[in-house]
Amino acid sequence: LKLSYQPPHALDRSPQPSRPAPGMFRSAIAQKCPGLKLPCVPHIGHFNDGSNYELARTLGAVRFMKEPHEKIPSAGFDLLMRRDNVQDIEVYLALYDMQDLRDWAYRTGRPYVVNLLFHAWLFPELAYRSEAAGEVEVAIFETSGVFIVPDVPDGVTKGLRRFEQRVWVKDKVYMCMGPDAIQARVDRHRLVCTFWSLCIPAGEERAIVTKHVLMNESHTHISREVTASFAELGDGSIACVLQHLQKLLVGVQNATHRLSKLMGRCESAFEGVFVGGGSVQGATQDAKEIWDEQLALLDRSVGAGHTADQRPAPLLSEMLRRRVYEELGRRRRKGKFPSDDQETVEIGGGG
Repeated sequence: LKLSYQPPHALDRSPQPSRPAPGMFRSAIAQKCPGLKLPCVPHIGHFNDGSNYELARTLGAVRFMKEPHEKIPSAGFDLLMRRDNVQDIEVYLALYDMQDLRDWAYRTGRPYVVNLLFHAWLFPELAYRSEAAGEVEVAIFETSGVFIVPDVPDGVTKGLRRFEQRVWVKDKVYMCMGPDAIQARVDRHRLVCTFWSLCIPAGEERAIVTKHVLMNESHTHISREVTASFAELGDGSIACVLQHLQKLLVGVQNATHRLSKLMGRCESAFEGVFVGGGSVQGATQDAKEIWDEQLALLDRSVGAGHTADQRPAPLLSEMLRRRVYEELGRRRRKGKFPSDDQETVEIGGGG
């Protein structure tokens, strides 16, 4: 008789309770810092000289739960490998509507430079009228339309830099965040900007890696439709994510179709193909006037309450115009110059 050992559960034929499979992602905006009343995710805003932080509207955020490290680009993973103390990595996708923040920046005559705010994530249990402070190391990478600010101590770069994150109480009532640190510059003329950030709190074993998606204009119909799809993320369930993706796909398809028609009509006009419209004299046409006409059509979907005094940030039509001018200016300039440079735009629009 040959005997072999079998563990007790191997002899038990009764049904065993199964462990629930971990979800792929979950909503990241459900948990809020009670003192700041903000979701415990990174936020984007402007310090505004410490008087009242101007924040971009967070449309939605999800946290990747299943093998989150695989979502991190190699540039971010290389930065993480330089810190042996990091044991727990949280990976997020966060979506922001930048329209109000852009309008405020244009109205106050400020450059489009924003702050990354990790306070709500760093101090998730902070109570109302309580204070907290800590240091973090932050870097950004895989950027598109977002630029590092290496020439000032408070600017963020592609290498890890140390910054302070502090919350204090003003007049025994108002919760304030600061200081004016972790600054990044955003392209004024790009509809969608993206970048990744890495934040490692000093002396802790956790880190947060976030992909930020910035919608810079949400007044025009095609951009408003894309922005609205972000709100469908809801509780981060599979059903909500699928609904978000469906609406996002429809919105992107509509935007692509509309802009493709605009670009095709303008390109044909500049190539000498008669497309109608504009100032037509016999078989001739003004190509630039047709271009202006097509751009103006984009503004027809903007609400009647939109005024340049209250909403001075350029609409999508003007953003496209300036992008074209910038590209023309790049071809006419020599040497090195920064992206989204006003001089380049003026040179491109000069002839």
